[in-house]
Amino acid sequence: MIEYLLTAFFVAQPVAPAAASGAAAQAPVPRLRDPVAISSRRLSGSRERAVFSGDVVVTQKALELRCDEMAASYTGPREVTRVECSGQVRMVEGSRTARGERAVFDVPAGVLSLSGSPEASDPTTRLRGAEMRLKTGVPGFEYEVDEAVVTLEAAPLSLPRKSPGKDAPAARLPAEVSARKVVGSRSQSVFTGDVVVKHRTLELRCDKMVAYYTASQQVTRAECVGHVRATDADRSVKGERAEFRVPTGVLVVTGNPEARDATTRLRGSEVRMTVGNANFEVKDAVVTVESATPLPGREAGKGPPASTPSNPPSGGTRSP
Repeated sequence: MIEYLLTAFFVAQPVAPAAASGAAAQAPVPRLRDPVAISSRRLSGSRERAVFSGDVVVTQKALELRCDEMAASYTGPREVTRVECSGQVRMVEGSRTARGERAVFDVPAGVLSLSGSPEASDPTTRLRGAEMRLKTGVPGFEYEVDEAVVTLEAAPLSLPRKSPGKDAPAARLPAEVSARKVVGSRSQSVFTGDVVVKHRTLELRCDKMVAYYTASQQVTRAECVGHVRATDADRSVKGERAEFRVPTGVLVVTGNPEARDATTRLRGSEVRMTVGNANFEVKDAVVTVESATPLPGREAGKGPPASTPSNPPSGGTRSP
């Protein structure tokens, strides 16, 4: 049996009926609105459904969708409404790419749903999850992902000057966020359910987080609510709300915040922790410092005094 390449064209709205045969030569060719072109090695079909197999390629405007086998559902006038793909699904639209093992393309809505270890990316964002829905035909990267792991390009860090008149080079370190679900648009992404953020040495957890982007799709700020927990090296802080300022690495925690390091517990109305910095900054602070344990054999009352709240150890924890 000889394989052949077959291309079928469908339209997104019914084509106007042809003119009478006597005037057909003079009748203008009807314009196709957003035509869908499908090519494959083999085709079998009926009035409402066609099955394409072997090197299937679907194109609509800037969208190109490839897979091993595809079923297209359409109305009587050949208006494609739904495309189902399976096997090595690959999508390209401008600078956006996606892949998975299965896909459903809702043509009127312009939504591509991917499953089977799906991944998607653009120049600043990488998505992974159990299932994802991507909006096509829009200028920004709009998505919805279940059981999501999202890698975002963070805004450059604001590093101190190395010497007068010279700025330290801008460091660009991505942030990785996992959550039960994420919904993203051009200006922000909303993460819900078991949110975990990893950026530099910081690990931040909460119930819900909103990440805000610049015009170039870099994350500059994130707001967390619900059971906020953060760790950085041997320090930790918890509260009900937090704001993470990415360029400066400053995490501001409110809502009965409490911070700890190896020897100190701090409470107050607001706690600030800077990534990579050993100090805390606390408003309305109440500080508890762990007392030193006497050495074995040392008699009571002899030797240097133990650390107390009024005699804190030298080190990095401070409260204004």
